[in-house]
Amino acid sequence: DHIGPVIFTFDLKAAIRQGVLVPFAYFPLTYKLTDKDRERLRDVYRKRAARAAAGQPMSDEELWIELARVYKTSPAKLPVFENFINKHQSLLERSIIFVETQEYGAEVLDLVHKFRPDFHTYFAGERSMTLERFARGDLQCLITCHRLSEGISINSLNTVVLFSSSRARLETIQ
Repeated sequence: DHIGPVIFTFDLKAAIRQGVLVPFAYFPLTYKLTDKDRERLRDVYRKRAARAAAGQPMSDEELWIELARVYKTSPAKLPVFENFINKHQSLLERSIIFVETQEYGAEVLDLVHKFRPDFHTYFAGERSMTLERFARGDLQCLITCHRLSEGISINSLNTVVLFSSSRARLETIQ
């Protein structure tokens, strides 16, 4: 008798071979942090020092989350993405773009709007009708937060863009 979830572990090649995943192309885009990003990183370390001095130390996990947020929301990514999509506009057909925050999603939305009229955002609190429209093919591109990635079942998806991904490999692969 087994109680609890059964967890299967696949490396990417095994998952593709067994039909859990389909083959995919991976395009890492490099960018350099802005001066403001570097200042935001310093602010995180200052906050950590201030909390330690106040007797409320920041956990390593809290530190990593705050540092990661700087990278996940760097405006330096936006022109790199725009240049790439300008050369590969078909990647926005049947695509989901994962972002860290709604505010960052609004900036990505402005870029996508230059290339596609049939897109929409899907953030917490929005109606599931948007997700249904995307699943039916009425929308070609969906911009959403990674927290909503679980439970999405889209049968015809061509591209996933990760402005923000989880440290957990399973969530990223999902």
